[in-house]
Amino acid sequence: MGILIKEIRIRNFRSYKSADIILSNNCVLIGANNVGKTTLLQAIQVAFLRGVRISEEDIYLETNEVLPKSRKAIIDVLIVPSKKSEEGYYEFDENWFEHIGELRSEDTVTLDQFFALRAIISYNPLKGEYDIEKKALIDWPASEAVETYSQYKKNRITDKFLQALPVFYMDAKRDISVEMKDRGSYWGRLVRDVGLDDEDIEKIETTLDTINNEIIHKSPILKHLTDNLSKISRTVNKRDSSIKINPVSRKIRDLNRGIDLTFQDEHSERFPISNHGMGTRSWITFLTVVAYISWRIEKMREEEIPYHPILLLEEPEAHLHPQAQRKIFQQINDLSGQKIVSTHSPMIVGQVDINDIRHISKLDGRSSVNFINTANLNDVDLRKIKFEILKSRGDLLFANAILLCEGETEEQAIPIFFKEYFNCEAFEAGINIISVGGSGKYKPFLRIAKDLNIKVYIFSDGEAKTIKEVNKFVKQVYGEEKVEDVLNGIKFLPNENDFEKYLISSGYAEEVSIAMTEILGDGFLERYISLKDQTSNGTRPTREKCGTCNQFIYEKSFRDYSNDDGRLQALLDCIHDNKTAYSSIIADIIINNRETGKIPPMIENLFIAINNDFKIFSQEEQAVSI
Repeated sequence: MGILIKEIRIRNFRSYKSADIILSNNCVLIGANNVGKTTLLQAIQVAFLRGVRISEEDIYLETNEVLPKSRKAIIDVLIVPSKKSEEGYYEFDENWFEHIGELRSEDTVTLDQFFALRAIISYNPLKGEYDIEKKALIDWPASEAVETYSQYKKNRITDKFLQALPVFYMDAKRDISVEMKDRGSYWGRLVRDVGLDDEDIEKIETTLDTINNEIIHKSPILKHLTDNLSKISRTVNKRDSSIKINPVSRKIRDLNRGIDLTFQDEHSERFPISNHGMGTRSWITFLTVVAYISWRIEKMREEEIPYHPILLLEEPEAHLHPQAQRKIFQQINDLSGQKIVSTHSPMIVGQVDINDIRHISKLDGRSSVNFINTANLNDVDLRKIKFEILKSRGDLLFANAILLCEGETEEQAIPIFFKEYFNCEAFEAGINIISVGGSGKYKPFLRIAKDLNIKVYIFSDGEAKTIKEVNKFVKQVYGEEKVEDVLNGIKFLPNENDFEKYLISSGYAEEVSIAMTEILGDGFLERYISLKDQTSNGTRPTREKCGTCNQFIYEKSFRDYSNDDGRLQALLDCIHDNKTAYSSIIADIIINNRETGKIPPMIENLFIAINNDFKIFSQEEQAVSI
């Protein structure tokens, strides 16, 4: 039975004014750049490692605020047993019980055991710099009482205690060819002591010395170089001084300096690892850490010492192609210990258990951490989120906002209108534009947006049924008290229109006709009318009810394209029959065909709402665009 770092609480550390983060055994941090993912990993290092360098820049600071020297940063860590005992309590096993000793605490209500570590970063006026002090908490205080709580264990936290909770940090700039030259790297630690006894070392070093002498003796160049370099003895005037070239390391302890890696796939020659790409070098660096951790785990197991490695890994996908990204994440999951991984890869997010995702965002300079609340989701909702979002739309989890629409036409047209209006791509503004594939499919996307604090906008068809469905989903997900905030970002097309009908009724029939001509050729509408006029258009309910079953009576309807309104209806029907090809060109045609009115009014209203929230351009620029 092992342990788990269950929760991290951060107060006044860098961009974290106040944050409580529940962790899992395989925690994945997602979010845009510069929101606080790396800061969270560094906070964990501050809590567990000695000698971390800190300064006043590590203390949270409000905009235009002068940092008060009295402000302290606090990082609290809650460590609990990973499983219940036979008696039904969370109790540390024998090894951890003994290791934690008097630092251990117990919940007075549940009787569950825990260990609470606090790292305090404060200004030391005698040194003129910031110090880190580590203490054990007696209780795990309420969140609002963290900064005022000051009840500590008398026993101090020793280096020996922290050695059982080692932190392995790998940033995104990992390169095995660099690691191999660093004795302090994980590679250097592994190969520094190859585990031979003294007798074997003596025999091997004698053999190595013989090999060196033979190489020098048989190489006229090396012998010539040795003779000339030996003249240094006359220069320094030392009787016993001499110099010797060692083509091969003579000492076992120096073998790591000369060790090289070569790599060969089935289609190439064997080359040194330094000649391979960054993807291969990055991956091998990771595998080196895996080897080091597994080696240490085995050593600790032999000595019956408790050991809980903590792997902090930034962007494991760096330099790797999609299939390799999936593979390396599987290898991460297979590691012993607790893993906290930050990523920008939708490929990795698509493999993550929904309960392991932590979304980090930043607003007004403050970082916050959110998670997907699965407590109120049924199996159907969970499957929809997993397959409709995580597996296929994972990139939306990194967005500042998502704009949801129903169909393919809107999904392809709105980004083009967006660029025309804002003079930048939607993704440059951190906005994802997504077709949900129908009015009844908004809920999983709304759930993700709500839980991860991602701003959501909706551009929807205006049918009464659709409006009712969307409003119902918003209330279900956000609750009555938050409905108005969300509704401000929802635009329903007027008069029960869908997007194509809205364009035609709003004066864009000419552009629609041009688009269809590009797809179907000149005279397309006359051909369509000739083919479809007076043909069946399905059945429709009448106002009359059946006397027997009291249901509305349906009657057949027929297309009538005989007048001007009929021609417009024929154009609309033709679009619906050819929507896939039409979707990709209509926005470009509207923009290129017009001097004014390049943005349909309802879409412009949506863009104004987006700009009010995100200030993509200034009010003066917005006035000019309108």
